[in-house]
Amino acid sequence: MNCPKCGTYLLFKNKRCDKCKEDLVSYRRILSLSNKYYNDGLMKAHVRDLSGAIVSLRKSLQLDKKNTNARNLLGLIYHEMGETIQALSEWVLSKNYQEENNEADYYIDLIQNNPSKLHNTNQTIKKYNYALSQAKSRNYDLAIIQLKKVISGQPHYIAAHQLLALLYMNQGENEKAAKCLRKAQKIDINNTVTLKYLSEIGVSPNAVRLDKETMRKNLTKNNVEEPQFFSPEPVIRDGKISKWSLIYLAIGLIVGILTVSFLVVPNMRKSISAEYNTQAIALGEEQTRMAAEILTLEDDKKDLQTTVKKLKAQIKKVEEEAVDETIYEKLFSGISKYIEKDMDGAAETLLKVDVSKFESKSAKSLYAMIQEKTFPNMSKKKYSEGYAFYTRGAYEDAVKTLKLTLKYDKSNVNAMYYLGRSYQRLNDTKNAKKYYSMIINDYPNGPRVSEATRRLEELKEE
Repeated sequence: MNCPKCGTYLLFKNKRCDKCKEDLVSYRRILSLSNKYYNDGLMKAHVRDLSGAIVSLRKSLQLDKKNTNARNLLGLIYHEMGETIQALSEWVLSKNYQEENNEADYYIDLIQNNPSKLHNTNQTIKKYNYALSQAKSRNYDLAIIQLKKVISGQPHYIAAHQLLALLYMNQGENEKAAKCLRKAQKIDINNTVTLKYLSEIGVSPNAVRLDKETMRKNLTKNNVEEPQFFSPEPVIRDGKISKWSLIYLAIGLIVGILTVSFLVVPNMRKSISAEYNTQAIALGEEQTRMAAEILTLEDDKKDLQTTVKKLKAQIKKVEEEAVDETIYEKLFSGISKYIEKDMDGAAETLLKVDVSKFESKSAKSLYAMIQEKTFPNMSKKKYSEGYAFYTRGAYEDAVKTLKLTLKYDKSNVNAMYYLGRSYQRLNDTKNAKKYYSMIINDYPNGPRVSEATRRLEELKEE
């Protein structure tokens, strides 16, 4: 472990730092407790209690945010549940705390080097958000269609299974809801939302876990023994046929022939005739019923064609109003450049991202973290370029570059001052006063206040 005060590497058994003499007893307890929660999360993940594992791993990271093992495992669990953005967030943060020998590199590469997977992830997020908005707008049929597409593309997306089950429950289709919840429970066996929905539709969560072997055993117990058949004793004894047996056999044949001729055959004829009449009547009724059904089906066909037209119109409208697909692609591109140490490229890419359209808190948090690491340095570089344009007398180029500087860091007072000077040189008094006033009003203790005040007085005298 490393000393929390001076960063010196120490053995875990040390009670004090050899260099700065810092007391390490409490720090050791915190690290031990963090590892204990990590081990608990690992055990729960092995038995597919993913929700319980997330709780334990979050506690582990609250105690030690640099526990990269816990953070990497948390990312894997999010990825298993279909939450790819949250998984990437955890892995990028893990790499930020431990740049060398970190398994997060391997996990990030699996996604980064697979453009089709990134595209599918983006499509899944878009479709799920659209389905959620349609569900809120009470367009349940359209939401169900969209969620089925989400699940076909991402079978482990637990949130999609749960939302689909909720929509089925709302329509009273509890059997379909139970199937969705069973699939969700196979992914995360103790998910609180899944268990709650199961109890609401009257399905015991334990009943869902019965396997096929148990069902087979239960069926076997209920099987009834098959009846046994016995053959009569033979009429042959000691290799000879009895005389009386032949007489009885002849009498039996005569009685049988007479019975068939006078009793069975007439009855069979009557039965066949009655059956024929019954079948003829039934066939006539069936033809009448089928004719009525054909008429009904034709009406249903017309109704379905009308419904299909309406749905196609809605889908077309949705496609026209759909959120720009490049939002998350730009974020992923910025993340990739940041991982590759291309800080300037990451800053330029993230500047084009519209954060207001993000619905994921993890995506916003990840954007803020990379912005904090890249934007200040990029602002300094752009200021140097803008100042160079100013000194060469290229005031229009200076204005363009210095404005970009403020986009990366709106508190760059030097950029504000030389923006005012550039506008003053271009005889744009209005904008020059604007930037001088910003320095005086917003940064009264800044290094350029006196110069901005003097320049503003000059403009007033003109």
